[in-house]
Amino acid sequence: MKRFKEIYQWCCEPRQLFFLFIIVLAIPNVALFFTEQMPLLVRICNIILPVSVYWMVMTLSRKPGKIIWILFPFVFFAAFQLVLLYLFGQSIIAVDMFLNLLTTNSGEAMELLDNLLPAVIGVFVVYLPTLALGIVSITGNKKLDQYFIYRQRRYARMTMGVGVILTALCYADHEDYALKLDMYPVNVCYNLTLAIERAGETAGYQESSKEFTFGAQATHDKDEAEIYVLVVGETARACNFGLYGYERNTTPLLDKTEGLVAFTDVLTQSILLLKKQGFIQLFFPISGLIILLLISSEWRRMNGNL
Repeated sequence: MKRFKEIYQWCCEPRQLFFLFIIVLAIPNVALFFTEQMPLLVRICNIILPVSVYWMVMTLSRKPGKIIWILFPFVFFAAFQLVLLYLFGQSIIAVDMFLNLLTTNSGEAMELLDNLLPAVIGVFVVYLPTLALGIVSITGNKKLDQYFIYRQRRYARMTMGVGVILTALCYADHEDYALKLDMYPVNVCYNLTLAIERAGETAGYQESSKEFTFGAQATHDKDEAEIYVLVVGETARACNFGLYGYERNTTPLLDKTEGLVAFTDVLTQSILLLKKQGFIQLFFPISGLIILLLISSEWRRMNGNL
């Protein structure tokens, strides 16, 4: 018990909390360094510049706990990001992940959490004590001295300068590099903004689409039946379709199909396939036969051209 008390008192020292909070916020950046298939320079920059910003922000108060609670959204992003890395093995929090938070029901959430239990326990072990220590810092009397803050600001500025130089080199060496897409947590904040915009657009689709028309005209005799084939690519993402500009030719047959129309600006009312199917079947006003072809993972493995 005495040893535990000594450790606790050591952790509650403002200087220890100052560096502890920076490390905790930077954990996703370090994890992404190993998981993302990006150039080495980009991955190094993805650590140095964000850490320098966290470092500088932590100097804005003599009580580190205040800053960690002000940065609570980034603590949430960090926990969320680590859970997704456990689930998928790579990639940052995408737009549809934020939308899932609003569309997933409790049953689906519990089923998912069962598979993520180790990751959830891990982030709780890391981030809940961090927030608790933040409260201790806020309510306690111990503060960082001004000389310590002055030195840390100087070090943070130096590190930030290195980060800015590395960022400039990333733009110079990699023409497709973009801060809002390639640097955590900037890319997560950008995706959150997109998610909010798309959620608003989806919620108001009746108003925004009331005057929309395909302008299609039937080419068959009016007495003939109409047959519509609706193909739904399950778990397929437009960003991996050659048809939509992906660098690999993943849709060679679709590319050769005459009269094919590819829609590039489409929103869905839900991320979940079952909800989307119900919406399509309910609001797709056609006469005749609807054939709903679900391209399952097994089917795609057998037919790698699509």
